[in-house]
Amino acid sequence: MPDPASQTLILTGAANGIGRASALALAKRGYRLGLIDRDVDRLAQTERDCSAVGATVTMQVADVTDLAAIRHAVGAIEEKLGPIDMVFGGAGIGGLTLVNHLDPGALKAMLDVNVVGVANLIDAVLPGMFARKRGHIFGVSSVAGFRGLPWMAAYCASKSALTAYLEGLRPALKLRGVRVTTICPGFVRTAITADTPFKNPIKMLEPEQAAQYIVRAIERKPRDFVFPFSTKVGMSFLKGLPTPIFDWMMDRAGPTALNVDF
Repeated sequence: MPDPASQTLILTGAANGIGRASALALAKRGYRLGLIDRDVDRLAQTERDCSAVGATVTMQVADVTDLAAIRHAVGAIEEKLGPIDMVFGGAGIGGLTLVNHLDPGALKAMLDVNVVGVANLIDAVLPGMFARKRGHIFGVSSVAGFRGLPWMAAYCASKSALTAYLEGLRPALKLRGVRVTTICPGFVRTAITADTPFKNPIKMLEPEQAAQYIVRAIERKPRDFVFPFSTKVGMSFLKGLPTPIFDWMMDRAGPTALNVDF
């Protein structure tokens, strides 16, 4: 594995949740970090915390849904830190999908951030990676993209789309020296999951625990990285179920999973 101090990594979604925790964990490992988020105050705090552990770090405020802004942010980071070796597309939003209050706008917002936002980041770094014939892209999808869950249809759709998008890009990027890792976390206690009104407690990782898995993925660079193991096993089981059995299970799980009418 290359010396982390020689590696420059851009992270989107670095102000909060998994992105912030991952930035701090990577800073402690010695990576040079370019941090991007639209939350200027929280992003500045992440930058200060990363600097405090000795990391070389810079930040750019940008919305991942704005391609021009992301291109500018990547260019500004490269001017300060040098060529980009890796990118971590961690910006994401989520929410419930309740058919009594169906909100197509929420679906569009999730697709814009969770899918197009990652595509914009990739677009911004590819010219340099192609010129150097090397680079690595880490896209944060989710185990929620394995199947359509009845109370989070929009979020599942966005993460399924991202997984398919990265998979479709992989062969052409590999031919040009750029590798792709799709990261699929299970439930992590972030703004996306913390307020979900589950009837029964759901075991979740803390962001700092998730960050340790993220560091492992970044340093091992597998094709796919699903964590934690228990969630990987459970969701892989659901993914492999015949459709009639899956539908039977969801018909029963949907009405009983939440404290609201799904």
